[in-house]
Amino acid sequence: MDLPPDLTLIHQPTRLQIMGLLYRNRDVSYTRIRDLLDLTDGNLASHAESLEDAGYIETRQAWTQSGFETRYRITQSGVSTFQTYLQELRQFLDEVESE
Repeated sequence: MDLPPDLTLIHQPTRLQIMGLLYRNRDVSYTRIRDLLDLTDGNLASHAESLEDAGYIETRQAWTQSGFETRYRITQSGVSTFQTYLQELRQFLDEVESE
């Protein structure tokens, strides 16, 4: 499957899981993503930084009853890119199934 460079970034399994989680929920805490995907702090931070540098997600601090927490939110660019990725993947799977 040949993907354009912007889609290759999210094709990596961990980043794909992060994008899928944010696409579904739009805004998720750092600890929830880390725990759901069974990632280390460093691993999540590294992948999130790549996605943020591409403009697909943004990081913010939110006030909770227990203090501040880091949260990730998918951007409009991230939504659009993820939808394009899903279309490309569906097309690839359709081609595979029809062979």
